[in-house]
Amino acid sequence: MQEILDRLEEWRDYQAGEWVARCPAHDDGKPSLWINLKTSGMVGLACRAGCRFEDIVAALDLLPRHLFNVDAEGLVAVAEARPAPLSPFLTASLRVWLDSLPAGEAEAGEAVAYAQKRFGLSAAEQDRLGLRWWPGPQPCPEWVPGSFVRYPRLVVPMADFAGVARGAQGRDLTGRCPGRWISLANPEGFEWQRFGVFPGPDPGAPWVVAEGLSDPLAVVADGYNAVGVRGAALLNNDPATLDTLASALAGRDVRVCGDNDRAGREFTRTILAALHQRAVRARQLTLPAGFTDYAVWRETR
Repeated sequence: MQEILDRLEEWRDYQAGEWVARCPAHDDGKPSLWINLKTSGMVGLACRAGCRFEDIVAALDLLPRHLFNVDAEGLVAVAEARPAPLSPFLTASLRVWLDSLPAGEAEAGEAVAYAQKRFGLSAAEQDRLGLRWWPGPQPCPEWVPGSFVRYPRLVVPMADFAGVARGAQGRDLTGRCPGRWISLANPEGFEWQRFGVFPGPDPGAPWVVAEGLSDPLAVVADGYNAVGVRGAALLNNDPATLDTLASALAGRDVRVCGDNDRAGREFTRTILAALHQRAVRARQLTLPAGFTDYAVWRETR
């Protein structure tokens, strides 16, 4: 497996058994290739920009047969079976862990200042969204990966539409971590939620579906409601999550805003198509030329 990773540019851990890297099949502005290793020894490749599997393999100077019976070489592999939804115990454990982390200007000043500058969120809005601070190495649950633990982070809970946290990501505050955003590792047999809901101050305001978590936080700072999706590639074979999103967004004013690059445009097309197929009226929110994503656009306004 290490030999395959070494053929990729800027690869980094995403979570146990999964990596992201620059896609070799197109001029990739930022990592958009998802790689995973199954316990069977099969390696999966998926580009958020929509590159064909055959083109990715060819660009790596490999053949499809090289992606079977791959030796894990000490790396963690992911189970073949589709993980189950989170158990009540894991949901409660996540809530306990989040509540144990510092929050507010008095205890988490570095993280609060970052979120104010980067996303435009006031301290009160951060508190309403449940944002927390990870100060650095310390004891933590086994589903917090080592790549998360090593650096101070802004911790953002990923809630469902009922407001229950079912996942979280942490944003590096030092600039030293190869992965700016790190997800929690999936517990064995389970999977954290693939999206996060971020209600704005006005429930009747439009809803914006965006990539990752940076853009949704900036959307909320502008007074709208937001849903952050961990990547359209993750949802292509996940109709249950798409059904959940469509059911919750039905009847609302919905916009989809991917990044201003090839992968982002593919994200927008994929999410729009999935919502339209499920009878949800949604429109594209197009960023001005020259701006890579919503958060950058907001920060420069």
